[in-house]
Amino acid sequence: MRRRQFLTTTGLAVAACGLPTVAAQDDEIPNPNAYLTNRQLYQQLRLLNRSDLVDLRRIGRSAGLGDPLWEVTVGEGETNVHLITQIHGDEPAGTDAIVKLLGQMVAEPDRYEDVLANLTITVVPRVNPDGAMFGWDADEDGDEDRITRRQNTQPWDDRDSRYEPYYHYAESGTDDLPAPDPPSGYDMNRDFNIRTDLGGGPGEGDGSENGKGKGNGMGKGQTNGNAPAEYLPEEWWTGYEDDGETRYRLDMPYEGYTLQASGLRLAPEVRAVTESFLRADPDYAITHHHQGIPSVPDTDPLEPSIMSVMAAFGPDYLEQAPFYDGESPVEDNVNPFIDQATSDRSLRLNRLVADRLAEETGPWDEFDTVTRYGYTTLWGSYLDSLCPQTNAAGMLYEISGQSDAVGSRAYGLKVEASRVGFEETFLELATDPELSSVDAGSYFDLPLAGDDYPVDDPEGTGRAAARGRFRSRATAPVRDDYARQV
Repeated sequence: MRRRQFLTTTGLAVAACGLPTVAAQDDEIPNPNAYLTNRQLYQQLRLLNRSDLVDLRRIGRSAGLGDPLWEVTVGEGETNVHLITQIHGDEPAGTDAIVKLLGQMVAEPDRYEDVLANLTITVVPRVNPDGAMFGWDADEDGDEDRITRRQNTQPWDDRDSRYEPYYHYAESGTDDLPAPDPPSGYDMNRDFNIRTDLGGGPGEGDGSENGKGKGNGMGKGQTNGNAPAEYLPEEWWTGYEDDGETRYRLDMPYEGYTLQASGLRLAPEVRAVTESFLRADPDYAITHHHQGIPSVPDTDPLEPSIMSVMAAFGPDYLEQAPFYDGESPVEDNVNPFIDQATSDRSLRLNRLVADRLAEETGPWDEFDTVTRYGYTTLWGSYLDSLCPQTNAAGMLYEISGQSDAVGSRAYGLKVEASRVGFEETFLELATDPELSSVDAGSYFDLPLAGDDYPVDDPEGTGRAAARGRFRSRATAPVRDDYARQV
């Protein structure tokens, strides 16, 4: 299929808000300055909040900048959906997509009457304000550039936990970001814990870090419940060598299982999202990410996949788990705390989105290239830690193309694919909360994402190249298949 580049054209006027456009260029990678700033996002949300259909609240502040984390709620139905985007600051398409869709719902309530009547949708549209606004003099011209990054901005010291967890790191001068080294932070999709009472500090940063690695955005690390007198047991920690240094992960025993690489809930943003999730008591949980550009297997000529989807599921589908070898522990392959009914709804939801995208017509023929992201448990993640709390069916979006890499020029295409997926999910759940019309088992008929699709410069900018080299720091070597970049 010929790869084409389009900007979002939904044909619907969004009366409540508009998004900045990111032009499709043949010779330019999108500039992060074209993406919504934290202030611009707030302005969009405040416009939405003028509608009686919307409730906007601040649920916390980021560790570094002290910028607000916002929660938007629409609808008043019995089926609850919790959706988060941009937990990685350099993955913005989901934020733009959900803000656009919320604007459409406000502008055309009659069209979304069933959604508003039958669903309660809770959205955290930007979990990582620090990463979204991260700036550095990457080109050493004396001016700070907004380059965005994956993690938040938050230091670690020995008052926070017994060992520094593997998912806390900073780019360094060897990663194409010039010295002095940028401030460190947490990959927050490694920081969740199935024990939602662990730590228990507030979902607030105090902003004292100011994005410069100074001060401490966590009240000096003493509100997280892991102060020296409360350290988690030594035997729960596993050390390993990585690039000449010892890194540590928390392998936490829980209800007869060992949950490898569990998070510590050190980031105030993670605690705020957890509190939001528990308040929402969701039946469905959705998280949106970016990935590289995988191919669609067995296509000739080779085709890029527009996105990959991933369902979180339990032991009833252990044999279908893509990395299960017949011997490894159950909890390394599937989530033992997700029952069959919840697993079925997860599988149906992910298959539904793939099918509905494939049905899109017009210029969006790329939408028929959805692949399956291979599921294996990640015990510090939003889905694996939180879905069992409320028996929520889980879905992961992995839209193809990092925000600064070649292949991300058609940014509008990525936003539109995400928007369509969100919209079709809401429309179907409003009329069929169990998604009974979808065959759960057919999820496994979706092809697993293939090898990287060849592009002229797969590493994109210097920052993308840096991310590719330091990425292993955020990935504990628990299993050979653990290198998925959720």
